[in-house]
Formats: sequence, C-alpha cells, structure tokens
Amino acid sequence: MPGGGAVQRARSAALGAVVIAIGAALLASPATAQPADREPSIGPGLEWVAHRDNPFRQGDDPNFINSDLAFTGDYLVQGNYAGFSVWDIADPAAPTLVSAVSCPGGQGDVSAVGDLVFVSIDETMSDDSCEAARVPETIEHWEGIRIFDISDPSAPRYAAAVRTRCGSHTHTVVPDPASSARVFVYVSSYSRGASIDCTGRNPLQIIDVPLDAPEDAAIVGALDLFDDATAFGTEDRVAGGAETRSTTGCHDITAYPAKALAVASCRGDGLLLSIADPLAPVVLQRVRDPAVAFWHSGIFDNDATRIVFQDELGDGFVNTCSPDFGADRGADAVWLIEPGGLAKVGTYKLPRTQSDLEKCVAHSGGLVPVPGRFIVSQAWLEGGVSVVDFTDPAAPVELTWFDRPGYGYSMDYTAGIWAVYPYDGYLYASDMYEGLEVLRLTDPLFADAARYDSTGLNPQTQPEYAWVWREAPVVPTASAERAPLETLSVEPAELEPAATATVTVSLPPGSLTPGETADVWWMPTQSVLATLTAGEDGSLAAAEVRVPGPLDPGRYDLVVRGDASAPRIALASLAVVAPAPTPETARGDSASWWPFVVVPAVLLLGAAVVVVVLRRRRRPT
Repeated sequence: MPGGGAVQRARSAALGAVVIAIGAALLASPATAQPADREPSIGPGLEWVAHRDNPFRQGDDPNFINSDLAFTGDYLVQGNYAGFSVWDIADPAAPTLVSAVSCPGGQGDVSAVGDLVFVSIDETMSDDSCEAARVPETIEHWEGIRIFDISDPSAPRYAAAVRTRCGSHTHTVVPDPASSARVFVYVSSYSRGASIDCTGRNPLQIIDVPLDAPEDAAIVGALDLFDDATAFGTEDRVAGGAETRSTTGCHDITAYPAKALAVASCRGDGLLLSIADPLAPVVLQRVRDPAVAFWHSGIFDNDATRIVFQDELGDGFVNTCSPDFGADRGADAVWLIEPGGLAKVGTYKLPRTQSDLEKCVAHSGGLVPVPGRFIVSQAWLEGGVSVVDFTDPAAPVELTWFDRPGYGYSMDYTAGIWAVYPYDGYLYASDMYEGLEVLRLTDPLFADAARYDSTGLNPQTQPEYAWVWREAPVVPTASAERAPLETLSVEPAELEPAATATVTVSLPPGSLTPGETADVWWMPTQSVLATLTAGEDGSLAAAEVRVPGPLDPGRYDLVVRGDASAPRIALASLAVVAPAPTPETARGDSASWWPFVVVPAVLLLGAAVVVVVLRRRRRPT
C-alpha cells in the first residue's frame, strides 16, 4: 500500500504510542554518571557538561539502543530501535527528558520539522502500530516512515505512517523550494537478504508531507539511481582492494538545498546529485574507491567544494581503528568537487588505537560552522567523538576528542557513539547503550559556532552558513532609504561632547527573530559594542553599551542586527550637541578676564594714589 491511502491514514491517526515513565535516575551529571574506570579521555577545548541515561535500555539488548539525533528549537529528538526520546535542551548543561515514546521498529533514524518528527522503520513489523511485533521478511509485513506530532512534547501524538518498499534505513528531509507548507522526505534502503519485497536494487523513494496535514503524506516518486551497468557488483572488486558491498540501494543521503546538491552513500558507490528539482534528482557523478568497503555517509563543506565520505568497514561490528586495517580503511576520504568531477585528495583515520574488544569505525557526523574552515564532528562508535579539521584536505588534523573506555568485553552487537552533531555551540552525542552526552566547545576557534542552529537542525539536511555578523551592516545615507528602517531606541538620544559615553538600547517585541543573537554596531568605526540575545517575543531588553569617543558634535549611527533576521537592521542616530551659551555663561566668559584686567588696574591705581599722597605730604607748608 504505497502512500498509505485513506484507510491507512485513518488507521494511523488512531494508533497509540506509549510514553515511558520518566525516572529521576535519568538525570545524571558527568561526575556521577560513570564508574571511575569508565571516565572518558577528553581533548583540549572541549568540556563534558552532561550525561543522560538511555531511557529505553534493557541490559545489553540491542533492540533498545539509541541511534540518530535531530533538533527543533530547544528540543532534541533521539532515535532508538524501540522508539524515540524528546529532550529539553534549553539549558544544554541540564538536559531534561520530556518524553520517551515506545514504538519499536529500528533503526529509528529521526528528523524534525517544526512540530513533526519523522522516524525510519527498517525492521519488518506485523503492522504500523506501536504495538506491532517483529516478523520475518519473508511474510507479509510493514516498514517505512512513521510521523509524530510533538506540539505537546510531553505527549507526542502518532500522526501518520507511510509504507515504503524495503522500509527506511535512513531518510533525508528536503524542503520544497516552491512552498514552505510541505517538505519532501527521501527514503534510503537496501536489500538485506531473503525478502518478499526487499530484493535486487531498491529505488530512492520520495514522500510528500504537507506540514499542516501529515496524515496526507504519500509517496510521490521513486527513482532508480542505478542500472545493471552502473551499480557496483562483486565483479567490480579490485584485487587487493576492499570487500566492497554490492550496491542494492543507498545507505544515506545528505542534502544541501541551498546549493541544490546532495551526496548519496550507496554501499559500493558514492554519488553527487543535483536536487534543483527535488522530485527529480539527477546523478551528476558516480565514484568508487578500492579502499572503501561500505559508503556510509557524506558531509559537504560550507562552500560545497569538498565532501568527506565515511567508510563503515565491517558494518560497525569490528575494530577497524587498529594498525591491522591501515590508514585508509574504515576511514574518512576527502573529495574535491571540481569542474571535471570528484577527485580524491586525502584520507583521515582516528589516531588513537582502540582495543580489539571495542567496535570502531567512521560513522555519523556533521559540519561544525567555523568561518573559513572545514571542520567536522564525527562519531567512531567505541572510538568516541572526534573533531577533525579538513581545511587542508591532504593533511586533516584532529582538534579534540571524547573517548570513553570500552565496555570491557566483546558485545554481541555494535556499541558506542552512533552520531555526534554541533548545535548552538555544543556537541550532542548519541551513545547506543549509555544515553546522551553533551560536550561544550570551549576553544575560541568555535565561538562563531555558538551563534547558529537554535531554531532547528536535521544533520542530513545541511544548512548554509553565512556568518553575517562578521561584516559590518550597510547603512543607507539617503533619508528616504533610512526612514523605513526599524527604529532602535537609544537613551539618551542626545549627548554633549565627551571622551566616551554610556547609552541604553532596546527594541520592542517583534523586532527580531525570537531567541536570535544580535550585535550592537557602532558605525563610525564599524565595530561591535555588544552581543545580545533577543527575547522569546523578538524584543531586545534594555541594555547598556559604552560608545567610544571622541564624541565631537555631530550625528553617529548605532545599528542592531540579528543573525537570523539579517540583513534587516534597526537604526538609531545619536546626536552629540555642544551646549548653547546662556546669559550666565556669557557673563562668566567676560568676567573671566577680570583677574587679568581689573586687578592690575586697581593695583596700578592704588599705587598712583599712594604716590600722590606721599608727594603731597612732602610739599612745604
């Protein structure tokens, strides 16, 4: 039943979801979260600020492990093979579990758009309900995408379900460039063995989701990105190369809507796609690498001139972070996007050798927004978290890390950090068994990264970063162009000449994007006087700023510009006026000469009088 249909939609809307009771034990701090022998190694410029236990965990049962992450406003959504969790991260150092929805299906890849949460179901279930049981792939079953409404995050509502061929291993949200009222969801899946409908090559399926009516979500397209001639097969393996997996579909797609591009990691092949028409992606180039066993995922740099591909050698079940596998296996590969196509220019491998009791391989990560740099945060399963600078693609450098000791024994299933993503100056890491880790980027290098993403982030839908605050605003000089600008309140609005002064600035509600970061600019020197945060109503609370001098008579522009609402600005013109002379000051000016004129005159006159008197006394009688 592709797309669900009316019966499916009505049934899905009525399906229940179980919200797990939240216990106080989940609220552990880093200092008390782990035994002493489980304390992690932490690199420079990074601080471990919070740990929260996995609310679903049942011992070492892999049916209850965490998976991917998504962000919407002050909420983090953490996928799990048994459902998903919603965390309040308004205070990143004190995440609060708001709800944990029990709705099994694995692997629980998640995205969030406003109040909607999309969950990938890649295990064959008896039906689409949250009470469904796992069943063999060789009998009738359901798998695909579930959609939840978290407008009340404490009580998420199951809104819809869409069945897809071969389920959904991962998915990617792509905005509709023609309408903000809907999004498209690219569903990635690949064959896993004997199945009634998950064999051969699986197409890229596209779901249309009306944001105000998710129950109407339906499949609107299916595209086979390969054919017999282009899909990687066992016959394409190179002697001495990797045991590369045959291409039967894509594992993961990262879209870059602002550049109309996407990068697809498809087991044996890497693809660069044009998504100028999101309903009709076009393959621009296919690449292969003899060193890559499993093309897992990809990350663009901000300029879309480079891509880092991850190789999930061993599917996450072995330790590839050892000398036995070399420097280019289970690693990152850096490719340049050139006019002639993609060109591989470098590789990166986690520099810390891991025990063979640990599972370690390149896994999910995202771009850390630092101007002029290509920096990525990446998970390495039990190898932990790595922050890597790929700015020089031929010589990548690890900047910092977070690496917890292994579980101490070889687990039957994979373990460790599934994914790690930057959000609003912090790194959030999803540990499969342990829970949620929050790390703060403290190095000044990452200062600009703290000024992004507070409205939301789906890491597989890569945003474009503009760093607008690094360049001074452009203020018009013509009165007709200045008049329509938002008026910045400044008190006092008029000053006397001085070496420097302090003024108070503010903006009413609705002036800025709620919660955005805003700079106060002093336009004479094109410098930032203060960096402030907009209120939840878009206002700017009264704040004192010190303006530099010398403040000679004239008019001086003050500007407030927010990061999210740019290029819009609010403008104030500060007047510096010399005080007008008063009668008192006028008299004071003339009187100021009397010590130099009157006093000597009096003295001279007195001397003359004395002389006259003396001379009179000497006259003869």
